[in-house]
Amino acid sequence: SDDIRKRFNIKDTVKGVAITAVDPTSAANDKAIHPGDVLVEINQIAVTDPADVALKIKAIKDSGKKSALLLVSNGQGEEHYVALALE
Repeated sequence: SDDIRKRFNIKDTVKGVAITAVDPTSAANDKAIHPGDVLVEINQIAVTDPADVALKIKAIKDSGKKSALLLVSNGQGEEHYVALALE
């Protein structure tokens, strides 16, 4: 949303799902994922809304896999991959 983009200074060209909070005890925090980052892909499939993220993570867990490959962008569009263990 425009409010989230303004709050975290996310460029309009950055597409995906904004991360608004990260549990300090989570694997995501250990991998330096921060509020204001944008989740672009999960296992090389684009995500566009929070429900999409939840469905993809559930499908990965249901398949027995214990990790996911995330493409994460900062608010300025600089992307990097993160292998994240699923809890």
